[in-house]
Amino acid sequence: MKNFDPRYNDLPKTEIHIHLEGSIRTQTIIDIAKEHNLKLPSYDVAELDRHVKVYDQMRDLHAVLEAFTIFQNSIASPQAVERIASELFEDSAKQNIRLLEVRFSPDWAFHGHALDWDECLEGLLHARDRAEREYDMAIGYIAITSRSMGPGSCMKTVDWAIRHREHILGIDLADSERDFPLGDFVPSVKKAKDAGLKVTIHTGEDTPASFVIETIKLAAPDRIGHGIHAIEDMKAIELIKERGITLEVNPWSNYLTSSVRTIEEHPLKRLFDLGVRVTINSDDPEVLDTNLNNEYRIAHEVLGMGMDEIARCNRYACEASFLPEQKKKRIWQKYFSA
Repeated sequence: MKNFDPRYNDLPKTEIHIHLEGSIRTQTIIDIAKEHNLKLPSYDVAELDRHVKVYDQMRDLHAVLEAFTIFQNSIASPQAVERIASELFEDSAKQNIRLLEVRFSPDWAFHGHALDWDECLEGLLHARDRAEREYDMAIGYIAITSRSMGPGSCMKTVDWAIRHREHILGIDLADSERDFPLGDFVPSVKKAKDAGLKVTIHTGEDTPASFVIETIKLAAPDRIGHGIHAIEDMKAIELIKERGITLEVNPWSNYLTSSVRTIEEHPLKRLFDLGVRVTINSDDPEVLDTNLNNEYRIAHEVLGMGMDEIARCNRYACEASFLPEQKKKRIWQKYFSA
């Protein structure tokens, strides 16, 4: 499903919702497994793809999350983390992505092999600095706190992000909304905001508009990950617009997780037409066998968005990006202002 059609590939792009843990090349999984003596279902790329990629619509979001086990086990050393990030930046540059925010969950990603978070961050920063020089990109990191790991893990992640706020732009609260109520995590979110970190929260992906409303009222995020079910309630739509919140939308991901019944029913275009500041992203490109070009193709050819409307989504993403203003301005003026 990856797409390199010049109509989309040649366009300069922004991406502000992509997970590092869902962006590991299959060959890299194999290489890391061999280096660290990790067991895999297969050491052949084509065969392993059957275990690590989601090609067809699954029953729900949880079913897709189960596909991450092998990816998580591949995060075996700080050097592996640096390689994974470097390859993600290379893949992004090939799609002409110029502004990129990458999120990762340190407690979820690094605990399997008991990695030192600071050492992993050092590798991530090396990868970022090289890519910014080599590809002329603006790159930033967001630290995810995973609800399933509990409020204690959330506070630990927030404290770590605050300590490294020179390099971590903000935090993201992710994982199942239904199983882990937002109220348990609000103190950590407030602490992050008070320390000057930006906040984005996964909500309204596979949950109704009422969850989006609750998230905005309790946590006041700067952005929302997914948020597509806000379309079900104009009160949610008006609240999003009133608060100036930008949605990080991931069409193909929403289809594969059965968050929408068919890709044709995805509400990206309807949200845009209602005046919501929507952006287009790929979420977990290696797990979901997609890329940002493919998401643009879906937006244009399936959902009926004009290329001028997609360009406006890029502007929304740049304006809502957590990157420093000077960094954003340089990239925007050089690649997007025309």
